[in-house]
Amino acid sequence: MTDSFYEKTPLLPSLLNNKQISPQIYIKYEGLQPGKSFKSRGIGYLINEWYKNAPEKKDGKFAVFSSSGGNAGLAAATACQYMGLKCNVAVPKTTKKRMIRKIEDAGATVVIHGDHWGHADSFLREEWMPSEAQQGINTLYVHPFDNETIWKGHSTIVNEIVQQLKGKKIPLERLRGVVCSVGGGGLFSGIIIGLQRHGLVDKIPVIAVETEGCDVLNKSLINGSPIRLEKLTSVATSLGSPYIASFAFDSARHYNTKSVVLKDDDVLQTCMRFADDTGFIVEPACGASLHFCYHPGILEKALGCELGEEDVIVVIACGGACVTYNDLVSAQQKPVEKFARNPNKST
Repeated sequence: MTDSFYEKTPLLPSLLNNKQISPQIYIKYEGLQPGKSFKSRGIGYLINEWYKNAPEKKDGKFAVFSSSGGNAGLAAATACQYMGLKCNVAVPKTTKKRMIRKIEDAGATVVIHGDHWGHADSFLREEWMPSEAQQGINTLYVHPFDNETIWKGHSTIVNEIVQQLKGKKIPLERLRGVVCSVGGGGLFSGIIIGLQRHGLVDKIPVIAVETEGCDVLNKSLINGSPIRLEKLTSVATSLGSPYIASFAFDSARHYNTKSVVLKDDDVLQTCMRFADDTGFIVEPACGASLHFCYHPGILEKALGCELGEEDVIVVIACGGACVTYNDLVSAQQKPVEKFARNPNKST
């Protein structure tokens, strides 16, 4: 068994906007994680901590259970493969065959159940896991994002950013903001915890990015209390959570997080442009954050100030393995209404 469930990812200057004079934007490439997204950090950390603290290991009867058919499921499967643990993933019928194959290739057992994530999750927790437990298996349930231990794992991204900026001789005083995409709030919560650890949470604002149709944080902030979306319509399916984790909502209010909502069309154009510029295929959920690399003026509007040549912004390219280039092309040709889906589906 190994603890290498995630990797330190590069922090590289963005050269995507040749006309850009300011600020200096650095991209954190989380798509290079073993599970192809930042979720390798938190989900891997949760699984590793659970196994390390298990009271009895002699019989080796351990199994991890995830109910996500997207990036969280792949992260769980990949982490278990690294650690030598059995992984079981329940996915809904709507999960792409390509994604199921990736999860299976990572060594997980996949069961397809139900029309949406809620059905798969209920089956996993109420039938599959109890059945395994009756056979003496020590089981762990992995939620896609709403778990404090997962957030702690995600917080390692801030440790790396701080170290990498120091390695580049960039004083932390020049860091004017961190941009991250927000779905259910797992990554955002991890960033907040990481900034708290380094005494930076009151000094460095987080720019939380969503897309129209999956903008549960923005709508909750406007409402003054958390809401639940009845329908999810954005092409950024990895942002498709009907609710925001309570810690994420409370932190966003307390630390004056800057909430930005983008249009699907703009994000898809960014994904295509990023693919052409770098050769990397990214999901719309990731493209939402990368959009700021091409349009730094949105940063100034969100922060309410002008940014100079010495100012630094870090953009978290969260990664993801759910789309192909053809998917992006197809999405640009379809009306948004075709992406409406049950809010119980989660990645």
